[in-house]
Amino acid sequence: MAHVTLQDVARVARVSAKTVSRVINNERNVAPETKERVKKAIAALNYVPNSAARNLSRGRAMAIGLVVGWSVNSQFSSMLIDAMLQDTLHRGYSLVLFPSNEATVVRVTKALLGYQIDGVIMDSLAADDQELISSLESLGKPHVVIHPDFLDRFGQASFVRIDNYKGSKRATEYLLELGHRAIGLVSYPAERPGNERHSGYRAALAEAGVVADPGWVYESMDLPVQIGYRGALQLVPNHPELTAIFAATDEIAIGVLTALWQLGLRIPQDISVVGFDDISLASVITPPLTTIHQPIDEIARVAVELMVQMIEEGEEERKDLVLPTRLVVRESCASPRPRR
Repeated sequence: MAHVTLQDVARVARVSAKTVSRVINNERNVAPETKERVKKAIAALNYVPNSAARNLSRGRAMAIGLVVGWSVNSQFSSMLIDAMLQDTLHRGYSLVLFPSNEATVVRVTKALLGYQIDGVIMDSLAADDQELISSLESLGKPHVVIHPDFLDRFGQASFVRIDNYKGSKRATEYLLELGHRAIGLVSYPAERPGNERHSGYRAALAEAGVVADPGWVYESMDLPVQIGYRGALQLVPNHPELTAIFAATDEIAIGVLTALWQLGLRIPQDISVVGFDDISLASVITPPLTTIHQPIDEIARVAVELMVQMIEEGEEERKDLVLPTRLVVRESCASPRPRR
C-alpha cells in the first residue's frame, strides 16, 4: 500500500495542505464543516501525521532525555522513572533514557543537536560527569539535576531535591528519642554524590552527646541489598552494644533485616532498623519498615514541569526546589532492651 501523504488528504478533502496542517495541529480559524471534512479524509485514508517533521518545524523534538547514574534495577529508580514517564506523556512529551557511562556525553550531545531531545534531566551520579555538564552549558540546553549534593558543581543547572541531611538527622533523632544510644549506620561511602545522609546521622548523635564509635559505620559500593546484608553481618557481631541501625536507603535496610534474621535477632525486640526513601516494599516487608518518606512522584512531577517550562518559555533563571521529607513510623523500631 502506498504511503499516504498530507497532500493526499488535502486532495480528498478538497482543501489546501495548509488547511490540513491547521486541523492536525488543532489551530483556530478553520470552519467547523471544513474541519469535519478533513477529519473524515484522514480516517478514510488511515493517514498518520509525521510528528517528527511537525516537531522539527517547531524547533522542538517534544522529548526529554533522562540520564540515569543510579542503578535502574533499584526500586527507587524504577519508581522515579515510571513517575517521570507518566508526567512527560501527560504533557505531550516522550522520555528518552540514557544510562550513564563513557558514551553518555557523545550520545546526549548528538540527540540534542539532532533535535531528538529538547533538554536533559539527570540524577546526581550522572551529573557528577563534568564533561556532560560542560557540554550542556556550551550548547545552551536546559538541564535539571535531581538530588544534587554540592550545588556549585553543576554550572547553571536547576535543581529538584530533598533535604537529605535533615531527613537522615530526623531518622537518627527518632531512634535517640526511643532511648537508643549505640546506633549503627549502613550506607554508600560518605564521599558518594548525594550522600548527605552521613552528615545528618553524625549531627544527630553529636547533638545528643553521643560519641560515635567509627566502627559503628559500614560503607560499601555494591547493590544496596548486598550492602545492607554484609554491613549488618559485620557490624552486629563485632559491636554487640548496637541496639539500632540506620540504613541509608530502604533497599539497604532490606539487606540489614535479612542478615539480622540469620543472626537470630528479633526486629524490633532485639534491634531496631530505620530506612530512607519509603519505597513501596517498605510497607509490606516483615516487619513493616519505619523510614523517611521522600515524595518520589512529586520529585518527578516537579522536575518534568520545570524542564517543560524551560523548553517552552525559555526560562533561564536557575532554580533550587527543595521538597519536604517526613518520618513514617511502622513496626521496625522499639525502645532498646538487653540482648537475649
